[in-house]
This record gives sequence, structure tokens and C-alpha cells, in this order.
Amino acid sequence: MDDDSFHFRDKMKKSINRRTVLSSILGYFLTKPLYAKLLCPITPSQPKGPFYKKKILNVLDMTNKGKALGEIIEIKGIVSNTQCRPEHSCTIKIWQANSFGKYNHKNDLSINQIDPNFIGYNKIKTKKDGSFKFTTILPGPYKVSKNIVRAPHIHLLIKTKGNKELITQLYFKNNLYNNNDFLFKRLKKKELLEVSLKPKKYSKIKTGTLNINL
Repeated sequence: MDDDSFHFRDKMKKSINRRTVLSSILGYFLTKPLYAKLLCPITPSQPKGPFYKKKILNVLDMTNKGKALGEIIEIKGIVSNTQCRPEHSCTIKIWQANSFGKYNHKNDLSINQIDPNFIGYNKIKTKKDGSFKFTTILPGPYKVSKNIVRAPHIHLLIKTKGNKELITQLYFKNNLYNNNDFLFKRLKKKELLEVSLKPKKYSKIKTGTLNINL
């Protein structure tokens, strides 16, 4: 065997060994929860805020059969754990302002318009596959103080059968108020709480997806 052939075979062996080591390392991490967390990153938590109600009932239609004022939207998604396994029978409490930025709550002392056809509160459960869906109104922005305006958002409190709990807020992608919202600006991974609204097939309403991992 000449020197060139020997060196070539030696290089091939080293290359194969390196690939074997890399494959082993990658295989190790692929089987660990750490990798699952990378696939299903934990949804960021957000403050509960002053307009939460302890007693929130399930309502079939938050828009009162389309009588509520504003743009009707549909929000859907899947609740999973950090290992990407769907969480069924989770309770999801929902609360938000109406299209004028007014909450149906005694603590909301703003002069924003009240909408008698919009309750603004709901409670639903995830299905066997962890999925959920609700129809509501696109909330309006509202002033917190003279110089602070909250971007349109929807509050969510998710509680699993094992009593694991997450409180968060969803926002709407490319909304002009987002960049000035003090809570939204603090988010490191804004995309985890942003919903992109798109026209729903064969319907006049828009729909958006928010997957939740806790």
C-alpha cells in the first residue's frame, strides 16, 4: 500500500469516528427533556391585572350572536407541556376589554364606552387533543395613565388537571400599539404571545392561533 492510500484511509477513519461521536451526542440530547423544551418552549407569564374575576362562567358566545360591537375574531390553539404532550381537560379563563377598551368590571373607572352585548369573560376546557377555541371581539387599546396606553390584548389563565397554572396575555401581531406597550416590550420572545389574524375560509371573521406550553 502506498503512502497516499494509507493517509486517505486514515482520514476516512477519523472522519467516520467524528461523525459517530457527533451522532451519539445528538442522539443523547434528542431523548432528553431539554430538547423537548427547545421544541415546546414555555409560554411567558404575564401579570393578572386588576380586572380579573374569580367567578367566570362558561358562555357559548362572547359576542352575543354577533350583537357585540367591533370585529369578531376566533382564537384557537393547543395546550401542551414542555415535552410537547397535549394537556386535555385544562381550564382556560379568558377576560378582556371590549372594542372600545372598556372592561366589564367594577375596577374599570375609565370613560370608555360600555358595550352591553359584550360580557368580556369566559371559561372553556381543552379537548382530548389539548385543543381549544373561542370566538370573541378584537379588544381595543386603553389608557392606563396620561402617557401609558395598553395595546389590544386578551388575558388567559390556564390550569391543568394537575393544578399547574399559567397566567399570560396574548397580543396581535403588527398592531401599532405593541411597541409602546410596557409589558409587551419586556418580552424576550414576543413571537410566543403574538397572534397573527388571517381570514377564515368561508367566513367573514378572522382567526389566529396561539399554542400554549406550560
